[in-house]
Amino acid sequence: MDVLALEYAERQLIVVQRDEQILAHRRRSDADSESGQSIAAAFSRGLTSSAILSPLFLLPRVALRGLPRPGLGGRGPVVALAVAGVAVAAGAAAGVAADMKQSSSAEPSVRGILPLRTAEIASLQLPLGHPLFDTVYVGHPARPASYYPLADFHRRAFEHKFSEALRLVTSLGATTIKVSAVQGWGREFSAGLQVGLPTAKSAGAKVKSRESRRREFLYSAELAGSTDPVIPSNLVWYPHEDAWQEIARQRVEHGLRSFELRVTYQDDFSVTSELAAEVAQANFKLGGEFERQQSTIWAITGTFAC
Repeated sequence: MDVLALEYAERQLIVVQRDEQILAHRRRSDADSESGQSIAAAFSRGLTSSAILSPLFLLPRVALRGLPRPGLGGRGPVVALAVAGVAVAAGAAAGVAADMKQSSSAEPSVRGILPLRTAEIASLQLPLGHPLFDTVYVGHPARPASYYPLADFHRRAFEHKFSEALRLVTSLGATTIKVSAVQGWGREFSAGLQVGLPTAKSAGAKVKSRESRRREFLYSAELAGSTDPVIPSNLVWYPHEDAWQEIARQRVEHGLRSFELRVTYQDDFSVTSELAAEVAQANFKLGGEFERQQSTIWAITGTFAC
């Protein structure tokens, strides 16, 4: 199976299981699908006269007493019973088909989780030490091959977007950078991010933290900067951020000297606490303690080299 050829909605949630589990599940799904199609085909072809009359022979004889016999002045009740019998039989068969379909679609049972074999995730990028069997992973919304454990999805997705924003402004020649939390996640959250923030050991960088009444300042830095701005390649959030593109255009074409770039994270991508609860109830693993999404805005302000 080529996972990356699927639409995002079809491959957003995956779980890696042992080969024998996957193959058994797929065989059951194929068998149930074929059985359901056979039942539907039988009824679509219509029923023979013997099949129409057969429900009458399923009735006790006492139920037939007093009914007009064919040729003695009335066929209505007999025909009505036959039609009713056919309806009952058809309804029962349709119910069986529906039950079979429901059974096959309920495994795995959580919002369309895609079960995969280890060999089928060779093209995917997972954290070091993964995959772990029966752990649910969520696909990155902008970088198709990247998958994170469900528990860490929001932290890792925001971390990646913030890291890309820093990469953009430094490549455009920033000499000073200040990062502040305007809304949502703040200092405690930022302490756990694994991004390449400037540190005191970085060439030409000085780092400090401070508080503000209006914003929670996370850190500030001074860099050597560059008067030859470039837009990095392989950016995945940038094409969807009009404000980022405008800052880059003004810097490259008009020598922009100062900036404020906002990193927003306001979409939960349907990865919610309710989903996490369903996954846990279905005996799948989250990969840690679930971190729910918060509507977050971080501001990156600074100056460019002249």
